[in-house]
Amino acid sequence: MTWEQKIYKLLKINEISFESVQNQSVFELLFIPQHQLYLHLIDLQIFQEKKLPNNYFQTLSDLYNAQNQRIIHLWEDIYVAKTDLVESRILVMLGKFTRLHARHCFVERIDKPVADNFLEANHLQGSVKAKFKYGLFLKPSYIERFLGSVVRENTENGIQSLEPKLIATATFSGGRTMKMGERVGTRSFELIRFATMQDHVVVGGMNKLMKIFIEEHQPDDIMSYADRDWSDGRSYDKLGFTKIENSLPQFFHLNLNTLKRLTVNYPNNSNQLEIFNTGSIKYIKYIHSFI
Repeated sequence: MTWEQKIYKLLKINEISFESVQNQSVFELLFIPQHQLYLHLIDLQIFQEKKLPNNYFQTLSDLYNAQNQRIIHLWEDIYVAKTDLVESRILVMLGKFTRLHARHCFVERIDKPVADNFLEANHLQGSVKAKFKYGLFLKPSYIERFLGSVVRENTENGIQSLEPKLIATATFSGGRTMKMGERVGTRSFELIRFATMQDHVVVGGMNKLMKIFIEEHQPDDIMSYADRDWSDGRSYDKLGFTKIENSLPQFFHLNLNTLKRLTVNYPNNSNQLEIFNTGSIKYIKYIHSFI
């Protein structure tokens, strides 16, 4: 079974109607009418055979976004390397998820190993260096209600208890004072990563994490980037971020043996294919106004 056929199977098992769209891309496009969503299946062999312009994927995104439709540019290497996570993220976008609520959770700072482990398991781009790391924990009293059966831990006096469950993580950069531009003198931070547990959506989760971060660090603004391979930025709009600009595509060397993506600065060889993504959207959430 090819990786594309596995996508068909995923949609059929979950009773999601889709249709194949022709003549709009050199790759296969699956349209899901109920959600006005396109899955753009980027096959590596076809990519090798075609000489595509650097803005190829951006142009498609612009086309569909202008019609208030979404498109996911799903690369073969990403699907093969992180099948479970990719399928989970697709299903969440199609409304197949368990809903949790931030009001049933609390926020705590977490250390690097905990953040790294969670992000590697639940974020398509894994973990990267960050200064501040926060976890959203489901309170013990709600764990069995929302997550089903769990393994209880024995305390010293033999009473079985539940520990809070980490269900979302946000990581931030350190602050830097702007030295140029209209906001010179202001203190800016970056939201680097945000992820929730696979197959789950936490209503109000990101808001709760950011509220604690803002209270502790008093930023003038928070910057972040939406990955255009997967997002049109609407989640940032809902969080009160302002769109600043679209970036140019980012280039990678893809090792065809391991399907691992490397930066373009990494030495190229015959087993590597240069690929490019759709770029990103820069967003800023302004916390403090200035004159």
